[in-house]
Amino acid sequence: HVADAPPALAEFLAVRLLFERRIVARTCAGLGVASTWDALRARLPPPPVRPRVLDAVPLWWIARASAWTAADVLAQDDQALAAIWRECSAFRPLQRRRCLHDAFERSYRRSILDALAARRSTPAAAWSERPLAQFVFCIDEREESMRRAIEELHPGYVTFGVAGFFGVAIDYQGLYDRTPAAHCPVVVTPAHQVHERPVPGHLDWHAARDRLRRTWHHWERRATFGSRTLSGGASMSFLLGPASSMRTLAHVLAPRSFISLGNRLTASLAPRPKTRLSTVRAAHVEDSDSGKPVGFSTTECADRVATVLRTIGLAGNFARVIVFIGHGSSSLNNPHESAHDCGACGGRRGGANARLFADMANRDEVRDAVRQRGITIPSDVWFVGALHDTADDSITYYDLEALPESHRQAFEDVHQVLERARRDNALERSRRFDDAPLGLSPDEALRHVEARSAHLAQPRPEYGHCTNTICIVGRRDATRGLHLDRRAFLVSYDPTTDVDDAILERILAAVGPVGAGISLEYYFSSVDNETFGCGTKLPHNVTALIGVMNGHQSDLRTGLPLQMVELHEPMRLLVVVEATEAALLGVAGRQPEIAELVGNAWVQLVSVDPQTGAMAVFERGRFVPYVPDPVALPVVDRSTDWHGRSRNHLGPALVRRGLGLDA
Repeated sequence: HVADAPPALAEFLAVRLLFERRIVARTCAGLGVASTWDALRARLPPPPVRPRVLDAVPLWWIARASAWTAADVLAQDDQALAAIWRECSAFRPLQRRRCLHDAFERSYRRSILDALAARRSTPAAAWSERPLAQFVFCIDEREESMRRAIEELHPGYVTFGVAGFFGVAIDYQGLYDRTPAAHCPVVVTPAHQVHERPVPGHLDWHAARDRLRRTWHHWERRATFGSRTLSGGASMSFLLGPASSMRTLAHVLAPRSFISLGNRLTASLAPRPKTRLSTVRAAHVEDSDSGKPVGFSTTECADRVATVLRTIGLAGNFARVIVFIGHGSSSLNNPHESAHDCGACGGRRGGANARLFADMANRDEVRDAVRQRGITIPSDVWFVGALHDTADDSITYYDLEALPESHRQAFEDVHQVLERARRDNALERSRRFDDAPLGLSPDEALRHVEARSAHLAQPRPEYGHCTNTICIVGRRDATRGLHLDRRAFLVSYDPTTDVDDAILERILAAVGPVGAGISLEYYFSSVDNETFGCGTKLPHNVTALIGVMNGHQSDLRTGLPLQMVELHEPMRLLVVVEATEAALLGVAGRQPEIAELVGNAWVQLVSVDPQTGAMAVFERGRFVPYVPDPVALPVVDRSTDWHGRSRNHLGPALVRRGLGLDA
């Protein structure tokens, strides 16, 4: 190829076809056979006779759907039957599957929209006093059950949902990270770095612990390389084999206890030094090697705090303790672990972002600047950053040593709420695992998920986003008390405070690509797991730390493994937005990514009028009104009454305790 540009696929195929045509012509000349298409086709064997049963089967289905009797079928003349065969032949398998899939999506969409309309007409208890506590989660559908569990405990507990990088796009470098990594959506480029650093009183211990870690890793690498030699492998097997066997046996037979013992030993013998984040840019600190400033100015902190609070509709009526909870996932022997982490953090854990936001919001100078932006945070409000591990349902809190003494009891109340909620969440998750019996207690369910995440041979430490189907953007009042079976991305948005649709545009610009990306990743990996996914995990080998392949030789496998999508019902994400049709069309006109997702039907978009509740579905370039059917949703006292005895996907139900109603 003499051109400067690389060859195109069409050019490559053209060359292949020319070669094949030349080979056919030469072969035919050697056999004395004409090489024209008509001559070659005449030499083909006749097609096999079509079995009559292939015509009988579709006729049986048509008769069944039409409620025909045998007499009705016999009454059809040859012309009518021929017309039926022509229609069946014209309805190709691909078209048939598409039609059936459209019907499947439409049926589920109707059930959700009817449920939202029913919830809108259902009375709920209103909490008029100051909230007892407020919790801000990522929009992740795995947090829907956590939020529901918290709200069922008391109507004074309020939850919000926002993209899990919490408005602080950063390159984050943890205490023992070699290089910074982007903690933000992949469509965003961070302009700041944030580093985790030991507090002044722990600098010496940090240096000693770091030397100890380096020494340990040095000898660990030497042992690994030495074990691959003839003499080294034999001697190490003799000396360390028994101890390694006992360790592996304990890890397999009692994974939860083994990991817990290891963590306690590490905490007692080599505890992690106390650290703080480089939140505010110090005047004497130079920019990082990449040229990005380390930390934020006070103005930048205030901009981000005010933006997030206004986005989720939390501009007043603050609780004394507000917990920002990022999420991530921890498991062993799992090269796909990052697929369980936070999509809004670029496939990384969101704890650093939650910790950073809380640190920003707790600073007096930042609160003064936020007040100038129209939001007054009372002096008795304290923000806490935390991380929810979606595999073992543990919750880690950050910077509690800075918690004021006046807030200790309030935080202890919050801690007890989350302790109960994570047990209820583990119970709801456990019903999906075949090896977890139905009817577990919350404590038993928690122990079960803790053991799963610590097991070396567990291909399903969690199911990740396998239940995602919906994204609801609007006020929590529209969905609070509605059991959505861990299938909904819940995004907090108050349209009554968004006069120019700027907040809506900001939300959809962040949530649209993240939610649609997750949905489509699971969609394609489930419709054809061998082609668009990477097949079963069991034969996977990590290759050059960039991907996996099957066994010792294969192409690199892309997509998600079978164990992550086996429960997934493939359908396009249903995005329900509490906004007018004009507002949504305006955002799509200004945001090319949103226009592409909606215009090319990669997602299903529904508008819900904030004032009237009228619904409209975007189809073929325009909004089509949708009139909900009146339905009587099942009503249960608590969520466990609805999902506790089933492993299957469930439809929506009303939960009395979530509505704030007495049982």
